[in-house]
Amino acid sequence: MRRLGVKLWTNDVFKNHPFFSEIVNYVKEGRFDYLELFVFPETFDATFKDICKEIKGFPVVIHNSHSGFGFNTGSRECEKNNLRDINDSKRFADELESDIIIVHTGCGDKPENLEETIRQFKLFNDKRIAVENLPPFCGTSGNVLHGLLPEEIKLVKDETGCQFCMDFSHATCVANHKKMPLDEVLSAFCALKPDMYHLCDGLTDEINDKHLHYGEGNYNLSHLVNDYITDGALVTMETGHSLPTSSQPWLNDYDYLRKLEH
Repeated sequence: MRRLGVKLWTNDVFKNHPFFSEIVNYVKEGRFDYLELFVFPETFDATFKDICKEIKGFPVVIHNSHSGFGFNTGSRECEKNNLRDINDSKRFADELESDIIIVHTGCGDKPENLEETIRQFKLFNDKRIAVENLPPFCGTSGNVLHGLLPEEIKLVKDETGCQFCMDFSHATCVANHKKMPLDEVLSAFCALKPDMYHLCDGLTDEINDKHLHYGEGNYNLSHLVNDYITDGALVTMETGHSLPTSSQPWLNDYDYLRKLEH
């Protein structure tokens, strides 16, 4: 069986605490298998004690901030703030004993942008870091991104020794944007032996991922789960795009995927 996780955000501990507590209780009961914690910039000091009090001892993956919030490894000018954000993610990972810190590459689609990302990943110097393959454009800013293609992710992995989080929706958007066969792209990513996965539903012809709940789109989810995700792997159910008010949609997502597994 795959291990299915739910995403929380550091701000949730204050701004959306009922949802935060619901999810934490379901992890405690074994209804979800782990948590993925997204670390908003400059929220560590305000949230660290409360979050660790509630989730310490649970299996946790850390997700660093991304380009939608100013994190951009493709630009040397962003290095100072990037280091600030990475250090906050490391501190959460240290306290919560997390083995994975998901980090996006950055903006710009020139070779020098990818080279700068590699330089900064080396600067971060942490084997817990897992690079995530990205869509063609940032959903928040609209900026062009790099780290889209399997060969780019392979280069980052080879040069820095980092791990890899494979995002199916991002890969689908890239395949459509580049007019490449989807299974060719997915197979090339899987050949890199991902350490974990992100999975939502979506539209097979899209170039911007929508993080739909399972059954709301037309992805061949059974094919994705059973033909590409290894048994026992971590799979974050990266579904839902608006402020959550109830954990029920994720309980439904969990049951939906469990019924697909074979």
